[in-house]
Formats: sequence, structure tokens, C-alpha cells
Amino acid sequence: MLMHAARTLDEALTRKWEAMEAEGAGEDGGLEAEKGIQIILLDGEEAFVAWTAQDSLYGARSLAAEWENTFHPAMSTFHNQLSSISLFVLLDLLGASNPTVPSWFKTTHWAYRAMAKLETRLRSLGNFKSSPNHESKRQQKRDEEEALFLPEASKSDGRFLSHAIQDDHIPFMARGVEVLHLIPSPFPDAWHNKKGIPDDGEHLDMDTVEDWATLVTAFAAEWMDLEGHFDAARPRGAMGKMRRDESKSEL
Repeated sequence: MLMHAARTLDEALTRKWEAMEAEGAGEDGGLEAEKGIQIILLDGEEAFVAWTAQDSLYGARSLAAEWENTFHPAMSTFHNQLSSISLFVLLDLLGASNPTVPSWFKTTHWAYRAMAKLETRLRSLGNFKSSPNHESKRQQKRDEEEALFLPEASKSDGRFLSHAIQDDHIPFMARGVEVLHLIPSPFPDAWHNKKGIPDDGEHLDMDTVEDWATLVTAFAAEWMDLEGHFDAARPRGAMGKMRRDESKSEL
């Protein structure tokens, strides 16, 4: 999933930066010229003995602390590496069939809504392979009702919980980083082999995995304004500029 997104976005970003250079907007292009995507693989989440603030999230805690103390030169827009993160998107427990991912945080519900809108658009275009209405699965002419991965786009302010799942985002969020947490609730049946189902690649639903890869890639592409920089192989109609100022939830 991440490798697909990295490969696709790298090609489009390279084309965008080359176009900016050709137009003379390279080094003097400001934040837009410097904006990029970083993929982080965090390890050491589980506790050695019992889950506590000290016995868990080892990799995430170490990296968040390091980036908090990695300072940029004076007069920089962002004073340290941590503050330069616009949005931390955490992908966890994705790949099982029929996932339901809630909107966990009010402060990033605007980003959740943007991704949910993308999901609806991709489904309507027939790009979701796990959908019963995909051409490979369609049983009748009329579209069947289908469950969404992201069903809480219309979630009201009063329904956001005051607590969150303990996951790798916690050390970053505690330092003020905005987090979009993509983790299903309930967890998949294969989680930690709790129901006797091995937590391995054999129990992934590959259509769902491909759909998540498509959705996450399209979301990042909107964030990076990559419309027009993809080759013909990308899903048609999946792009569209994301405007945070038009959709962001207020605190």
C-alpha cells in the first residue's frame, strides 16, 4: 500500500518540481517548492510487559522527541522538524475486508471529510474493486447499496470522543501535530490472532488493500496539488484540489 503510494507520488512530484524549475519557480518558489511527503515506518509499538506510557510506542516516542529537538536555522518558517509537519496520517490495521474507519479527531475532521469525499467519487467511477458494484463483481444492472470505508463525513461536533486509541500518533499529537488516524473500529478479526485467525498476509483482502492504496494515493495527490502531473495510468477523475480553508472544522 505504502510502496504503491510512494512510487506513484514520487513520479508525479518529480514532474511537478521539474515543471516549477522550467517556469523559474524552483528555489524561489517558497513553501510550495519545498513541500513534500515523508513516509515513516515506526517500530516498537507493543509493550514488553504491560502497556504504559513508558512501556509502549518506543519508535514513535523516540522519533517525535528527536524531531522536536532538530532545529531549523534562525528565521526559518518552521522552528524545528516536528513543526514542519502539516498533517500526520497514520495507517494502521488496514487490509481486512469491510473496514469501518471513524473520524477520531475534531481538529482533523476536515481532512477526514476530504478523504471521504474522494472515496465516494472513486466508488462512483467504478474504481473500488472491493465494491459489489465493481465491474468484476456486479450481479445486476442496478447498483447495490455498499458500505463506506469512511462513513462519518457528516459526524456532528458533539460525537467526538475525549479519548483516542493508543497508537503511534500519540507522541506526535502530544507535541501539537495534527493527526488523521486511519484505523478501523472494530479491529479486524485477525488482530493479534485474538479470534484464532492468523494475523498474516494470507488473511488480507487484496481488493480492499488495492482500494486503500488508491484512496491514500489520491488523497496525498490532492494535498500536494498534483493534478496534471500523473501519467495516463492514474484513475481518471480522482483528482480535484483540496481546499482546507473551505472545509476545516473549527475548534
